[in-house]
Amino acid sequence: MTLGDLVLTGDQEGEIKKLMKAIEHREYLADIGLREIGKILFVGPPGTGKTTVSRALAHELSLPFVEVKLSMITSQYLGETAKNVEKTFEVAKRLSPCILFIDEFDSVAKTRRSDEHAALKRAVNTLLKSIDDISLIRDEVILIGATNHPDQLDAAAWRRFDEIVNFPRPDEAMRADILRIITERMEIAEFDPVEVAELTQGLTGSDLRMVLREAVLEALAEERTALTQQDIVNAVEEFEERDNLKNMNMMDDSDQMIAGDGGDSHGHTHQH
Repeated sequence: MTLGDLVLTGDQEGEIKKLMKAIEHREYLADIGLREIGKILFVGPPGTGKTTVSRALAHELSLPFVEVKLSMITSQYLGETAKNVEKTFEVAKRLSPCILFIDEFDSVAKTRRSDEHAALKRAVNTLLKSIDDISLIRDEVILIGATNHPDQLDAAAWRRFDEIVNFPRPDEAMRADILRIITERMEIAEFDPVEVAELTQGLTGSDLRMVLREAVLEALAEERTALTQQDIVNAVEEFEERDNLKNMNMMDDSDQMIAGDGGDSHGHTHQH
């Protein structure tokens, strides 16, 4: 994926341009004493392109891409977590210039709240210190953090990023553009991305990709490689049914299943 293949909001485009300029002119920034730069936090629900944009940026800049999920380095042996954090940052420094992408950035903050264990505090402090110690200007490492739960990040972590970029669910126009890109190499009779965009409110880029995958596989099951608009509309309905399943509340003590939509239409709420 290159940045040109992506559908971005104006805000996202602006922030990426700024970052690319900062990399290009890092000597100038060092000269004028601006060192706190090149640490960015991507915030938004899953499937809105946080990882994809980071990878495309690495591709665009021809930089190695180091991807870490914080939940994966949070070890059950708490003492190890701090070591793992340090190792991650060491690897990034060795590979520099590079992009260090830390996903699930909230996972440490979450654990921190639930358990004020001394070792865990140490791990969080190691993370914060590692972020402080890494620098685009000095180490040539760009740090991109990503989180689906900005509410769970504590102020200390939040403060360490010089830019916060919002990744919202795409609006209708963005969904139509995303659909045009996904279907570029597909043959679809009477394809109307605008109609599909209208039907898919609330869906993310990765949801739309799944919808099209479903449509393609359904057609293949009928030995067809040419799709129709109807195939895609049907796949949207399939996806929504599947989405309802995802929200289903499996009752422990009976065979009864309740689809919990979070709404209180029946006079009772479901516990998720």
